[in-house]
Amino acid sequence: MFLFAMLIVTASGIFAVYGPKIAAHEVAKTLVLPPSGPAEVINLNRYLTRLVTDRKVESTFKIPSIAESEFASVLEARGPGYTDRTIWYRAPVKIVDQPGRTGRSAFIDIGHVYLNDIEISILSNDARQIIWQEHLGDRIPRAKGGLQNLSHVAEWPKLSLGEYWLVIAVHTNSAHVFEAELLPDTALITKSGSNSFIKGATLGVLLLAFGIYFAFGVMSGDRSVLWYSGYIFSLFLISFGVTGYAQLIFKPLWSLASDFVTGTGTAFALGTSIMMWSYMTRLDRENRPLFRIMIGYSFLAMAGFLTATSDWYILYAKVFFGPQIFLLAVLLINLMYRGYRQKHTFQMSYLMVALGVPTIGAMAHLLLLIGWLPVNGFTTSIFALSSFIQLVLVAIAMAYRTYGVINRRVDALASGQRADQLASEQRTFITMLSHEFRTPLAIIQRSAEILGLHLQKEPESVLNRLSTIQSNARQLSGLVDAFLTKETLDSATFTTTREAVAIDAFLRDLIAQRQREVPGQNISLIQSDVVIVEIDRILMERALINLIENARKYAPGAAVWISAERAANGYVYIRVVDEGPGIAADDLQNVLNAFYRGRDSVKIQGVGLGLHLTKRIIEAHDGSLSVSVGEEGGTTILIKLPYDRDMTVLRNNENRAGFPLGYTETSHEGDRP
Repeated sequence: MFLFAMLIVTASGIFAVYGPKIAAHEVAKTLVLPPSGPAEVINLNRYLTRLVTDRKVESTFKIPSIAESEFASVLEARGPGYTDRTIWYRAPVKIVDQPGRTGRSAFIDIGHVYLNDIEISILSNDARQIIWQEHLGDRIPRAKGGLQNLSHVAEWPKLSLGEYWLVIAVHTNSAHVFEAELLPDTALITKSGSNSFIKGATLGVLLLAFGIYFAFGVMSGDRSVLWYSGYIFSLFLISFGVTGYAQLIFKPLWSLASDFVTGTGTAFALGTSIMMWSYMTRLDRENRPLFRIMIGYSFLAMAGFLTATSDWYILYAKVFFGPQIFLLAVLLINLMYRGYRQKHTFQMSYLMVALGVPTIGAMAHLLLLIGWLPVNGFTTSIFALSSFIQLVLVAIAMAYRTYGVINRRVDALASGQRADQLASEQRTFITMLSHEFRTPLAIIQRSAEILGLHLQKEPESVLNRLSTIQSNARQLSGLVDAFLTKETLDSATFTTTREAVAIDAFLRDLIAQRQREVPGQNISLIQSDVVIVEIDRILMERALINLIENARKYAPGAAVWISAERAANGYVYIRVVDEGPGIAADDLQNVLNAFYRGRDSVKIQGVGLGLHLTKRIIEAHDGSLSVSVGEEGGTTILIKLPYDRDMTVLRNNENRAGFPLGYTETSHEGDRP
């Protein structure tokens, strides 16, 4: 499909550029007119010839006397491209009586609209007298009472019978794409009306498309769509300039407005088209070096807008238009290569048509501007036509893509709702099951403790079995407590019941309790400042016990030390440090996730909830938790909690004064479940 489209475009272009010219397009030698102008539209390019040598012309009067060999036909010929020279055109004119073919008035229409300075002169046959002269151009101030039109239009003079010379001089920093027509007034009115509607509608479509694609690119985060929206905006600027609206609206305010708008649009089109292509063909993933080259070139090309209003723009065009054609060709070949390798033939063929056809149009347009292709109907319209095709095809592709995105989001929403429902049912089941286990476990643990008191004189094998029962019951009870704690934290109605607690006394009580429950674990409080914190005692005990239990399981026999230091920033820093082997680097970033278990924990009982629950509890107290590993092993858990400054100061003052302590230093063993 893509190759077929390319063949059609290429064949049409070759035929239009190099095909045989029909008789109607043959160059006429002399423009024959009635005195008041023609009654039908006349293409002046059929009569005009252009000075093609480097001769320096000092005056308009010199043009008619130059030898014909130094001139070449304008009709369907290549233009001079970008040059700072004045380009001269001439045509012989003969005014004769033509009964029945005389119009009321006529107008000369010169294009393109981005030409800066156009001097139109009618000289006597001997080139000694200027019969009529007019200055047009997007930098030429509009004369009072002059015609206001999207193109450069001047009223054709009524001439006496005889022979004359039409001489046109053009100086511009834009491309010399020259077209001229002679129109009767009725034809001009019709042309102006239709052009105004078509050009205005085109600008509206481009601006609307830019808004849609920009919004879609922002919402989807797709950089290729964002750059495509930038490319459409550059097309809008170019169209705003070349349609004549820029000079019609802004020329009274700034004579360089049309140049600035058109040049800026062109510079942005060069850069955004390359970036759009690079992302659409996934160069950023598949060929990073080439992608970096494209980025550098694109931003340099877009910086060319700074030259838009000066003659430096001529140099800019000469430097960048050639490489632009080459890079577009490279990207097109890369797209064809990817299409050949991939199996999604329809999608790739569609993409190649949607991007390939307008790319060939853009390349042909650039070749026209720099004077490598002739000026004719095909080369002057291919860029606009291919851009329209691109807008339609990409709009269809984006509609299909949007439809798919919406469907996927609907499916994801339905799946998410179902997943939430299942998770809620799972949490309810686990909570119910945990509560059902809690009472039997408490009975088993209490019974094992009573049996241990009565069976102290039994053989060691019996005591070992009894110890196994106690150990497994304690592990299962801890697992039930962990699940119940997680469900509590996940509940939408979860709140903490806080009270003022002296952290030093709290840590001493906690360590003493742990040493009674697990006599073999080496735990010590090495430092604790006097700090008053607002905490939920039960939850905070659970958080710290989780850390101590983790140290026992993953670093058996290793010493564990705890410290609490007050800082001037309003936080107390609690460290729980073990001297074990530490946590593997690959596991370190995931250990705080629920149900995550490291590579070294396969043979260790647990479900991966301890650190996660501790983190959730600390965060519920407006604090934070971090995990680090020393260079020689050992794991450090750092807890950061806010403390009450006023109560802490008061407590320290009481300690120095020797007053009775009024806070919760006493043991709360009876409060624990």
